[in-house]
Amino acid sequence: MTRRAFRIVMLLLVLAVLAGLLELPALRLQVARLERPEQTEEVARREVIRPVPEGREGNKEKVTIYWLSPTDPGQLEPVERELALGTDAAVRARVALESLITGAPTPEQRPLPLDTTVLAFYLLEDGTAVADFSEALSHELPSGISTEQLALDAITRTLHAAVPQVRRLRILIEGHEAETLAGHVDLSGAFDLTLMAQSTPAAAAAEKKTPAATKP
Repeated sequence: MTRRAFRIVMLLLVLAVLAGLLELPALRLQVARLERPEQTEEVARREVIRPVPEGREGNKEKVTIYWLSPTDPGQLEPVERELALGTDAAVRARVALESLITGAPTPEQRPLPLDTTVLAFYLLEDGTAVADFSEALSHELPSGISTEQLALDAITRTLHAAVPQVRRLRILIEGHEAETLAGHVDLSGAFDLTLMAQSTPAAAAAEKKTPAATKP
């Protein structure tokens, strides 16, 4: 390679480096713009689904929350808590379910993973409720028929205690129907909550039954 050719090659390399340095800020800005909408959407969604803080909806009232028993983790134990549930059925349900997730007396008494979030809750005119949970409910819940039944029991019994007018419950994961909770308990149907009205909370906890799923 002649000296002239070498100089030309070096000049081209320098120009390429300078061009790259000039383009780097623009690339960073484009990446930031691509990431920002997703982050903003996630933050906004969590702000919308966050339960109403206690006290905002009026006086507190006692409601039964079903956590794992401190003496027998294979059973649920009803515990009365005072929560500002409000009057709206959807708000009542979400506040109660968030308390079930985050308010357990001890970490060992949590029937649901702490990272679980109630993404949405709807109550239809026929009394059917639709509860949409984050994927942590299925991905972080230890797989096993007993563990999954206890988690489902805790959800349905707590929901029935807070919103007795709910007759049936369908559970979604990240807005989609799931075949099972974490590999065992069937989520393809609607769970009948009317059977719970026939037993007392103490009897319901002792029975440790999963409500039968009925196909829509």
